[in-house]
Amino acid sequence: MGIEIHITVPHNLTDVSLGNVSDVFRPLDEAFGETSRYYSQRHKFEHPSRAWASRDTSGYQRSSPGAYKYIPTAFDAPAGFYFYFGPHVLSIHHHTRLALFCQEPDVRQLLRRFTYRVLKLMSGERGIYSPDDYSICDLIFDGRTFTEIETHLLRSGSPASSFAELEARQSLTNYSYYIDRFDDLRAETASST
Repeated sequence: MGIEIHITVPHNLTDVSLGNVSDVFRPLDEAFGETSRYYSQRHKFEHPSRAWASRDTSGYQRSSPGAYKYIPTAFDAPAGFYFYFGPHVLSIHHHTRLALFCQEPDVRQLLRRFTYRVLKLMSGERGIYSPDDYSICDLIFDGRTFTEIETHLLRSGSPASSFAELEARQSLTNYSYYIDRFDDLRAETASST
């Protein structure tokens, strides 16, 4: 089994209805397709999610009444992605295991390119990768901004300096995260324009 990858990025959407979210993320249709094709060809696995659909988040309120200031709006997205919108931050989950993300450069670059495209849509600059059971969601659903979450994490412990370190830390510490600034993808984009 293993722990899945969790991606945290800022968002600037005021309308997180199903119709608006699917419209806003339509420019990523090719990236969703690329992810789907990769898993289908390389891992002989095709994720059943092909379209946007609402997810039930009422369990957050039932499991911890009053614990969260904000109950997320959540969607199944194509290619095995799940999007959870807090008021300022988007939590993206993918079925990719953290170990595979950390160990396999092809998988890592595929998901990093996807995250970078999301950031360009959302006017963000950095993303945070962490194990899926990490407490970042509590901060997102408390209404924190991306900067507040990043500051909280930095105060609690330093980020992993590499993806190998991220994988090694995930079972050893509560502060297993990696902040991606996408310098390589920014340079790649700049050189192609």
